[in-house]
Amino acid sequence: MQKAKRQSQDLAAIRRQKGISLTDIADSTKICLRYLQAIECGEFARLPGGIYGTSYIRQYARAVAVPEGELLARYLQLSR
Repeated sequence: MQKAKRQSQDLAAIRRQKGISLTDIADSTKICLRYLQAIECGEFARLPGGIYGTSYIRQYARAVAVPEGELLARYLQLSR
């Protein structure tokens, strides 16, 4: 669990390095800030279930230009 949180927190560092704010992502994807924060904290249980959570993960990954497959695999593994 700690590893997943650390990897997710790396997402915030990548996003900041690219000069992208969470508000920018929220505006472009229409995803609530609380869900984006949950993704970055690795707290996937806070995301809505089913297709919504999966979609939010994909949209976040695209917004910060990280491989969505890797992030999605982490989400699916932790949400079981």
